[in-house]
Amino acid sequence: MTRYHLINGERVQFTAEEETARDAEEAAWAAEKAAKEYSWTRRENYSSIPNQLDQLYKDVAAGKFGEDAKTGEWFVGITSVKTANPKPS
Repeated sequence: MTRYHLINGERVQFTAEEETARDAEEAAWAAEKAAKEYSWTRRENYSSIPNQLDQLYKDVAAGKFGEDAKTGEWFVGITSVKTANPKPS
């Protein structure tokens, strides 16, 4: 498709070099748009951070990362919060 631009109010056809440059710009914009859409779609599909942390807690509590993980600062801290604030039934 032939492209045109205005030079001093006159419609002028793009040169081959301008066409190539414009194609590269459009490809870069399309790639950026796709990356942003992917990022937002992915972000929307993740479980919330509190849910992810709860899943991690349950995995560690179940021994899925080994018993030594239960002595770590993160696990001890999360355990104290969970103990102080039990989940309602």
